[in-house]
Amino acid sequence: MQHLQPFQSRTVLALPLATDNGWHLKRYAILANGRDFDDGIASSALVEAIARLPKAGKIDDEDSNHGVGFQIIHFAEIAVVSPVFYWQWGSVLANIEQMRAPWEQPTHFGDGKKEFVGCVWEMDVVSFEIGAWKDTLLGTAGTPTDKLARYLEQRYSNN
Repeated sequence: MQHLQPFQSRTVLALPLATDNGWHLKRYAILANGRDFDDGIASSALVEAIARLPKAGKIDDEDSNHGVGFQIIHFAEIAVVSPVFYWQWGSVLANIEQMRAPWEQPTHFGDGKKEFVGCVWEMDVVSFEIGAWKDTLLGTAGTPTDKLARYLEQRYSNN
């Protein structure tokens, strides 16, 4: 069964923070075996994510999103897949519909499977981001702005 191969870690790269259209997005790239990082593909994924995200709220907005999230650009075996998550109502992690680009056109992102949240490699990053949000925004003293700055500095690393 080829689909049940033993798990092997993949390289995860922390990309520069993106601030665009009111959004603060932490960004990561995951590289499958034999795939290399491509800045053009990552830039296209960011542009598409910003276009699909709802209007950015503010960190102190309790009725909507906080204009804060993270994007994963997974250079996977069969396609470039990019889940995008954002925080709202203080403790809720929301996501846009998964974006996917075929390797034949890796900068043209359509929709992936609606019911998919992400794969096990992507969920490692999601788990880290949940912990970072809980530990900073929901668990430390300081103003919301100070807490946000600390959260945005924290980055997942599997090295």
